[in-house]
Amino acid sequence: MEMPAERWLEINGLSFRYLDWGREGLPFLVLLHGIGDSAHVWDLIAREARRHFRVVALDQRGHGRSGWVRPAAYRLDDYVGDLEAVVERLAPPNLILMGHSMGALHATAFAARHPGRVAALVHVDIEPCPPPWNKKYLTGLYRDLPESYESVDAFVSRRMENSAHADRARLLALSPHNLREENGRYYALSDREVYAHFDPDYDLRPQLPGISCPVLVVRGEDSLVLPREPAEEMRRSVPRGALAEIPRAAHPVHTDNPEAFREAVFRFLADQGLMAR
Repeated sequence: MEMPAERWLEINGLSFRYLDWGREGLPFLVLLHGIGDSAHVWDLIAREARRHFRVVALDQRGHGRSGWVRPAAYRLDDYVGDLEAVVERLAPPNLILMGHSMGALHATAFAARHPGRVAALVHVDIEPCPPPWNKKYLTGLYRDLPESYESVDAFVSRRMENSAHADRARLLALSPHNLREENGRYYALSDREVYAHFDPDYDLRPQLPGISCPVLVVRGEDSLVLPREPAEEMRRSVPRGALAEIPRAAHPVHTDNPEAFREAVFRFLADQGLMAR
């Protein structure tokens, strides 16, 4: 099975790991994972996307193999600053951005701040102004998540609690990339402080009308994180918005139903003339 090249950048005093799926000269697609995940969560779509795009998936600060920050600095502007530096170092003009959950917020904020830089944006399953329960939920994770797990299977069981559509075999294949083993125990490769310092005060809604590129808003049909009404409102708020609702999927749309997710994203990018053949 073909795997990406693992590469590193030094940015803002931190080491950042990214996965590079190669194919120079194709449209440039940057993938941003959600909270508690890593760049490898995109492996399912990246293996297909690399036929049409130069795909780069980033471990964001506090996640995967990238650096952790002390004192903790995990607010929206911290992440967007990292993305700006990564794009400046790696990406040509007119890149495509796709982010899930927390990563979608960072991608959307970047597109609003740099409207001439982004050819298309895919915003996956989070409200542009998350409601108060979202912050309370993350605070609960900070308090209640285990310090370690007895097995990869135990880690997967915990992740499956949030989606009735999760496929155990699929998550088992992806989860070792989110864990490190030490003395027979498994520890998450994400900084617990990320959950405590998730930015509760931002609101991207006023910035949405200034995003000039085509935007695909994606939600899982059974998602509680991006209900249908806020998704429709976001679609209407951007000048060139579209909405895709993925069946048999909750919040982790791209792992719950990767086939339907990939089809919706590829159709959108093909309609914009951004998919190389």
